[in-house]
Amino acid sequence: EEFGIEIPDDAAENIQSFGDAVKFISEAA
Repeated sequence: EEFGIEIPDDAAENIQSFGDAVKFISEAA
């Protein structure tokens, strides 16, 4: 909403999962 777009719940979950994966990878590196 802050960016003026609406993200479907499933897409938002995918983005969150992707963020978690990036965090996991960056911590493991």
